Amino acid sequence: MTRLLALAATAAVAPALALAVPAAAHSGPQATMTATRTPQKAPANPVEALRAQLAKKTSVHLDETTRLTVDREEFSRYRQVGTLRLGTSGVEAYDTKTKVADILFGTPTSSIRVVAVGGKTYLKSPLYDAMLPAGRTWVRTSDAIPYTNMVDILQPKVLRTTLAGTKHKGRGGMVGGARTTLLTGTVPLSALAKVSPGLAPLAKSIKSGKPLVLPWKLWVGADQLPRRFQVTLELPSESKYQAAIGVDSRYTAWGGKAVITAPPATLVVDEEDLTSDLPEVTPDYTTKVGSLAAREH
Repeated sequence: MTRLLALAATAAVAPALALAVPAAAHSGPQATMTATRTPQKAPANPVEALRAQLAKKTSVHLDETTRLTVDREEFSRYRQVGTLRLGTSGVEAYDTKTKVADILFGTPTSSIRVVAVGGKTYLKSPLYDAMLPAGRTWVRTSDAIPYTNMVDILQPKVLRTTLAGTKHKGRGGMVGGARTTLLTGTVPLSALAKVSPGLAPLAKSIKSGKPLVLPWKLWVGADQLPRRFQVTLELPSESKYQAAIGVDSRYTAWGGKAVITAPPATLVVDEEDLTSDLPEVTPDYTTKVGSLAAREH
């Protein structure tokens, strides 16, 4: 089931509030004392800011587009939009809607909604309707399907590894209503694979004579939290064709307290109770693209 979503996200620091407190009444004119709460220290860097928000278990809204191109011509586009709920180590639950326009691998334009919560993943797609029992609209699987299998910067280890390759820092302009700083750099795929298990199969399948590095751009707000992240993986090839995977992620609505719940049990069927395998909704970039690169060498 993990093939269903091979590609498939932390909250703004609340400003300290000045609090006026009246002093106790005395004999004679009343005295008033104003006490001010010490302003909260701003995070020193994006990793520190992320860890602080993970500890608060807040949420963030994601709008992420993944594109597969061959010689810069778009062959597949995968866009998912939804809410990610954060836990102490990263995204612990999410509710996203995804649309896929896939040309290269022959899959027609499709859509899927995914709710991952409580160690279970719930899938809903028009492509499933014909094979589900009457009255059931969701399929439940015990597979832990990540919301993205590329560079998940909402994991502190992944973000730290990525930022270690920072080469430039400058003004980023306004992104999602926030004034930002733009960081750019590169990160080796092998280094990411060590801290992100989802990338290990891809890194292993790609054979290259030199270390494969991914260029990236990260826009962070004044609170050091990500507002936008772009990363590109160019597949090594000895042929005349150049394939690449590009991901553009935007993060807004930091600091919410999202409530993500499973669909009603009366609408759910377990995958193991189906008489046939579910059709593939999203392209399996990790396996197929990795295999494509391997065959070209």
